[in-house]
Amino acid sequence: MLPPDAKPEPAPSAAPPKPWQDVARLLSVLDGAGLGLWSWDVRRGTLHWSLGTWKLFGRSSPLAELSADQYLNLVVAEDRPHIEAAACSVLAGTKTRFSFRHRVYWPDASVRWLEIDGQRQISDDGTTILVGVIRDITNQHTQAQALEDSQERLELALASAELGNWEWHIPSDRLYASSRASELQGLIDGPFDGSFREFFRSVAANDRKTMRSAYSDLLAGRRQTYQATYHAIHPDGTIRHLESTAKLYRDEHGAPLRMAGIIIDATERVLRQQHLAASEAKFSALFQGSPDPISLSRIRDGVFIEINPSFSIVFGWGSADIIGRSAPEIGIWRDERQRTSLYEQLMRDQRLENAEAQFRTRTGQIVTCVVSSRFIRVDRRLCIVTTFRDITKRQQAEAALKASEIKFAKAFHSSPDAIIISERSTGRFIEVNEGFHRLSGYRPEEAIGRTSSELGVWPSTQRQEILERLERDGRVTNWEIVGQDRHGRLKQIEVSVEPIELNGTDCLLLSARDISQLKAAHAQIHHLAYHDPLTNLPNRTLLMDRLTQQAALHKRHNLRGALLFLDLDHFKHINDSLGHPVGDAVLKMITARLEASIRQEDTVARLGGDEFVVLLTGLTGKRSEVTRHVRQVAEKLRTLLAEPMMYEGNRLQVTPSIGIALMPDHGETPADLLKRADIALYRAKDAGRNAIQLFRTTMQQAASARLRLESELRLALQRNEFELHLQPQVDARSARVVGAEVLLRWQHPEDGARSPAQFIDVLEESGLIVEVGNWVITEACRIAASLLASGFVNSDSFSLCVNISPRQFRQNEFVDRILEALKAAELPHTMIKLEITEGIVIQNLDDTIAKMRRLCRHGVSFAMDDFGTGYSSLTYLKRLPVDVLKIDQSFVRDALDDPNDAEIIRAIVAMARSLGLEVIAEGVEQQAQLDLLQAQGCYLYQGYLFSHPLPLADFGKLLAAHLAG
Repeated sequence: MLPPDAKPEPAPSAAPPKPWQDVARLLSVLDGAGLGLWSWDVRRGTLHWSLGTWKLFGRSSPLAELSADQYLNLVVAEDRPHIEAAACSVLAGTKTRFSFRHRVYWPDASVRWLEIDGQRQISDDGTTILVGVIRDITNQHTQAQALEDSQERLELALASAELGNWEWHIPSDRLYASSRASELQGLIDGPFDGSFREFFRSVAANDRKTMRSAYSDLLAGRRQTYQATYHAIHPDGTIRHLESTAKLYRDEHGAPLRMAGIIIDATERVLRQQHLAASEAKFSALFQGSPDPISLSRIRDGVFIEINPSFSIVFGWGSADIIGRSAPEIGIWRDERQRTSLYEQLMRDQRLENAEAQFRTRTGQIVTCVVSSRFIRVDRRLCIVTTFRDITKRQQAEAALKASEIKFAKAFHSSPDAIIISERSTGRFIEVNEGFHRLSGYRPEEAIGRTSSELGVWPSTQRQEILERLERDGRVTNWEIVGQDRHGRLKQIEVSVEPIELNGTDCLLLSARDISQLKAAHAQIHHLAYHDPLTNLPNRTLLMDRLTQQAALHKRHNLRGALLFLDLDHFKHINDSLGHPVGDAVLKMITARLEASIRQEDTVARLGGDEFVVLLTGLTGKRSEVTRHVRQVAEKLRTLLAEPMMYEGNRLQVTPSIGIALMPDHGETPADLLKRADIALYRAKDAGRNAIQLFRTTMQQAASARLRLESELRLALQRNEFELHLQPQVDARSARVVGAEVLLRWQHPEDGARSPAQFIDVLEESGLIVEVGNWVITEACRIAASLLASGFVNSDSFSLCVNISPRQFRQNEFVDRILEALKAAELPHTMIKLEITEGIVIQNLDDTIAKMRRLCRHGVSFAMDDFGTGYSSLTYLKRLPVDVLKIDQSFVRDALDDPNDAEIIRAIVAMARSLGLEVIAEGVEQQAQLDLLQAQGCYLYQGYLFSHPLPLADFGKLLAAHLAG
């Protein structure tokens, strides 16, 4: 559309034309730029446009005016309603400026896009005119459409991949996000257009810190892309795990301009990973914490790739020992053929369930396991996971249970006790054993199905009492009842009952034992506890009990009593010579005589051995009268017991020594009375035996003195107060000292030298003689060694004689002590001669001979001391390895005055000569005695005639003097 022609005013020649007044040129420029001008007279309804506008509609010939309808016909039908609406809006006066786009058809049927911009104007006459420009935007629209299509395809692709996209303009902090991104963030439905902070407000606080750190790394260039995984908390509480990846774009100055990225919903993946991690953790916990051994091995070569701790505990191999090695390499299978068979079964069935196999531990121990295997994939490799359940102990327990059941059945049927299983409610017998048959006489087939009442083995009332005891105590243990067998014989029965359950039925397990003999034995034991088994007399315990009762009774009724302590003189000789059976018979006859000689209210007791006590009770009168009566009784008993007895053709005779203590004069307690009667008995024996002694206070003093002496002797050994003196033994033919007898002496620290007669007997009776005797042997060996070392004696022609006590000789280690002493002193064994008495020989001949021969094999010799004072049995002497006989000094002392003693000496010398033994006479004090001995052929002697016993130093001087002479 062109403006109306106007006649131009002639321009002054001097002024140049103004550009904006050159309309034609302006239109030409607009046309060249592809812009067309238009105007619309609303009142008239006509359009006016320029030539350039016409070309934009694809027209070749211009049209000065165009009506509105004509214009709309040029527009694509789909766009006409939009144009009409826009025109109405402009005409309504709501907008002054306007702009819209529409399509038009060109004559060649092509479609072009046009953009119209205009404004409403009011002319001078008040007419509304719309004017504006129009341009072709087909190319721009095509590009925009292509971009929009591309965007749609992108959004479709993102939507199909469930991805959301976002773009953030950093300088303006404006962020645009797609609908999917907005949905994932838990924001509005549809696209998001807002601030960055608003878009990410649903992100957890900890994740925001991580995102900021990732963005800082991106800005600093430490990473090329932005990537962050975070939690988005939706308004309904739902939590989404999202992963955002973006790229940063910078402007021409390098400043951050914008970021574009995508958002992925990683919830399923994260949950799957978490589930997988939890599953792996659970598997690892189960694997590591399983009480059963578990191994993981490769299927292709069987190499172990993992084992759990239980595997190491059961089999002994640690992870470092087994991982990387196969089962055949370590030899874990006991039977390789079984391993191959089970592997083939696994491959065939694709699983292995509870197969039993035996394995070898690292230490070689065999264990039995139940094995289960499965195939699993580890790092895309097919592997085998195997579980081992050690059933060794279970098998052992089952075997033990089976053995226990067998043992129980065997014990049940072979038990000597009667065992019964019965129903608790009815008492009906379910099972009985052979022991029940032995107890009751009823066989199992006769008893099963019946009750104890029907059989009559014990009263029905006792069954009710058993049930009451079970209800109260839970069990019955060792309850004694009276029962009977099928023949009516009464029996003492001990019953124990346990409640049991058998096949769901409450039952009773009853064991019964016949204790009739046991009860009788208990009664016998109780009797023996208070009576002597040989004589059936009350023993010490019962005697002390009766003494206690009588002491109280006498005190209450002002009565008196007496205790007679009897001991049979030399009773041991009967046992040793005739044997213990004869001795026991003698004791029984003594018992019968005592019981027949006393009143019924008196008591005869045997304390042991040959010691008896007679308790006289209920005596009345003055002390003198009671004393006289008691002495009379004692004398009667002494006379009665001393009468000869005949036993198996032997005439036997023993005499008693009796000690008397009056009650309560000599003591109010049983212990005091018995002790003082014993003291009186000791005095009776000391007075020559076969005597009676009444306790006196002086006897107590003597007993105390003896006790004190015994205590001092113990200290004497500890304080080295003992010493040995030597009495020379001389050959009268040459006056040469051929030996010496060592004699024990005691130097008391206060009383000085004490006579051996004062303490030797105490040493024997107290048992100290063993310790002192060992010291004597050790000291004698030391003295002999010192004499030998000094050159005073020669080992071939000199010996020391050492007295040995019977108690010392009876010690089991006697021989070893002698040999140890000789070895310690480094002394030739031939220099020691042991002197024994006939008392040693007759105690135990076989033991005596064995010990003597053992010492003789080592070179030790023996002398028979005090020969002729005892039995002097030639039988004993012939069997004993004795070298010397010593004539007792009692014969030597009276030989000059008593022809019998001289004849005894002659007989001893003759007997010794016939046996090839030497003879030494003891106690030679006069030359006439020596002359007599030599006349009989005895040349060796010892005694005061030559020398008293001397200390070692003086003995050495004596030897030195004889050597010098």
